[in-house]
Amino acid sequence: MRHGGLRLPPWRHGVPGDRVTTKTTCGCGAALSDGDCLCPATPLAKLIGRRYALGLLSLIANRGTVRFSELRSRLGDVSSSTLAARLSDLEEARLISRTVYPETPPRVEYTLTPRGREFCGILTDFLRRGRS
Repeated sequence: MRHGGLRLPPWRHGVPGDRVTTKTTCGCGAALSDGDCLCPATPLAKLIGRRYALGLLSLIANRGTVRFSELRSRLGDVSSSTLAARLSDLEEARLISRTVYPETPPRVEYTLTPRGREFCGILTDFLRRGRS
């Protein structure tokens, strides 16, 4: 059964043709057992699903503060425009912060925000649970 782009597992919808009637705050009707749905996570899932996003978060988390040039060299085949776009996406999501120093040539450094550190911790726990 599909509802709002979300494929529901068999245990959620019971008899084929039945409609899920649980109401959620977003109105999608695809509530989990606790009444919440996953719809609010859609933008975040799209962001981290984009090429290089998780790699960038991992590099920044492991290194602390990283310059643009170091990120580009460590990721290898990424173009400067793609890297800048992905970093901008992560910054817009408040997962990383960008600091520009008024030097010639300009120096730009990226670090995880508290929200980014929390997200990386959650993602690490999620991956560990998946392995066990």
